[in-house]
Amino acid sequence: MEERSAEQCLWEFVSVDQYRPPSEFMDVDRVKKGVRAFLREFFKRSTTESSPLDPEEDLFALSGDRLERAVPKVDWLLAAARLDERLRPWLDATQPAKPVVFYVAPPYGGRRELLAAWAQEYDASVVREPTEDQILSADSRWFRSWPKRGHWMLPRLEKCFLRQAEGLDLVRELFAQVLSGSMGQGVIGCDGWAWQFLQHVWLGRPSFTISAQARDGERMKELFSASIGNGVDSVPTFRQADNGAYILPDGDDDPKHRNADIFWRRLAARSRGNAGVAAAYWRRLLRTLPDGEVEDKESDAQRLRRETVWVTPWEELDHPLVPGEAGETAHFVLHALLLHGGLRAERLAAALPSERAAITEALLFLAEAELVAEEDGEWRVTAFGYPAVRDSLLANDYLCDPF
Repeated sequence: MEERSAEQCLWEFVSVDQYRPPSEFMDVDRVKKGVRAFLREFFKRSTTESSPLDPEEDLFALSGDRLERAVPKVDWLLAAARLDERLRPWLDATQPAKPVVFYVAPPYGGRRELLAAWAQEYDASVVREPTEDQILSADSRWFRSWPKRGHWMLPRLEKCFLRQAEGLDLVRELFAQVLSGSMGQGVIGCDGWAWQFLQHVWLGRPSFTISAQARDGERMKELFSASIGNGVDSVPTFRQADNGAYILPDGDDDPKHRNADIFWRRLAARSRGNAGVAAAYWRRLLRTLPDGEVEDKESDAQRLRRETVWVTPWEELDHPLVPGEAGETAHFVLHALLLHGGLRAERLAAALPSERAAITEALLFLAEAELVAEEDGEWRVTAFGYPAVRDSLLANDYLCDPF
């Protein structure tokens, strides 16, 4: 049997009910501020002595080209090849037990990029989502645009319905058509929040689901290591700013190597194994020394220190939170945005039982907290704010995704 490379092992595909986020990591984020301050003061001397940085030096947020070189860029063609391996027996079957596969994933989990790469590489026709008018009028002419032969892929099921009485008939017809086999064999991508809701619409009929397995700390580190530089540029050295622990590449000979393992476990737990959310946190953590004059006779140690990317200690990052004063309208807005994978402000106002002015106020309030942002005319929950938003909706008994 051909042995798979380390890169190929980065992707594991499982059914939705086999998805397992990493276990919650109890870290200093959960310790009261007073206790944390006491510990920092108590260990101040040893921490300072072990840090490779001068306590008086200021670190600046990484930006520009250096930031772009320091963040992971996933090889989606490699991921698509692994997905195709998983789907190939079903794709080659002359009479498959299920005519359609639902690829379900959490927000920022790379679903759209992965399915686009798979469709392009393996000649699957991409089906365009219906327009808003087609959804609201349940225009069955949309089905005429589907390919008559070969495999197809519908990337965003969450864009095929609206959560209102007149916005569900078309997606019900879609389920009836694809599950009957009359539309041929294809893959439908769906966000986990929409998936959880739509199972109530179509009464949870059995289906073939698949998702990329969540990453624990070790697998998250492997993905970042393989994706930073993307096999072209050399990977910078990443070290934790407070104690010098090597985050990437491995500092196997460093006595503080365990500190780096703890960092990756924290990152995986906070992102629930979601690489896109982890990457958003990673961007916020990266720091650099200020630019200065480079000495002609700069030593190797000085050069490495200057070129190193410094990682902010986890407990010093300002984590986003849903403010305590966020009311019912704000939570309605957050849930609707996740359910539909983003919405225009006017469509959001039409879909919710709140006044337009209250919705606009909620959007601006949530944007100031870095929980939502407007992109290409649609409001979306941010990757950085997503963990806090999910926690808040879950605590307030909203229907949440299975991831």
